Amino acid sequence: MERNLLILFEEKIFPETLKVAVDIATKTGMTLKIFAPKLEEEVKKHLSGKAQFLSYEGDPEEVIEKENPFLVVLPRPKIAPIVHAFKKPWSEKIAEGDDKHNYLLVQEGAKEIRKVLFYVDRDISSESYVRTVYEFLTQWGVNFEFTTVFDERYFELLIKKEHPEQEAKELLGKMFEDYIKAVREKLKKILGLEKTEILPLKGEVRKTLPYFAKTHGYDLLVLSHAYEDKNELIENSETSVAIFKN
Repeated sequence: MERNLLILFEEKIFPETLKVAVDIATKTGMTLKIFAPKLEEEVKKHLSGKAQFLSYEGDPEEVIEKENPFLVVLPRPKIAPIVHAFKKPWSEKIAEGDDKHNYLLVQEGAKEIRKVLFYVDRDISSESYVRTVYEFLTQWGVNFEFTTVFDERYFELLIKKEHPEQEAKELLGKMFEDYIKAVREKLKKILGLEKTEILPLKGEVRKTLPYFAKTHGYDLLVLSHAYEDKNELIENSETSVAIFKN
């Protein structure tokens, strides 16, 4: 079955989005389709390689529904944090509102994607999500690392209600170790990996992941649509973000 990679623009072309999409298509063999209303000549200035150019009118969501691609690549325009809280870019609205397709939001100004943070949740991440993202990133040829987040504060509040402080601290440490072990076993079961390195983080996922990605030089953060605070996580991110079906 042929897998398509779809790019959508509205009123402006983002060269970094084209560059990332062409890189993916070249390395994975996916067919690249570019939809941009009345911007064909502008696209050609930035595009090298083969691609199908198609114009469209109406809602981008209708194009995505009709084409049903494996991956939709959209630009993610930079926006001031204080403005972001009240006005989302059109591309974010599409990606956050549609859990039936895989999306990659390319941050405006991004140079290239070479270092990826792959988020896996012990309870939420499905086998399909883990396998699909793993196979995609492997085929793409980027460097990626698994990570998971233990919401220490949440469990700490629960434990301290019934246990003395020192005992609560010891229990919390054991819970953290068990959580990481469970994620590692989950990856082993799904992917058949005998040894899996995981970056174990603590904190609120929606804050911890974006901050870690930014401060440790990651170009892309990958998560699933199933994560309930994905809208806030995407809003908090200052890197490119991919959201895959769960």
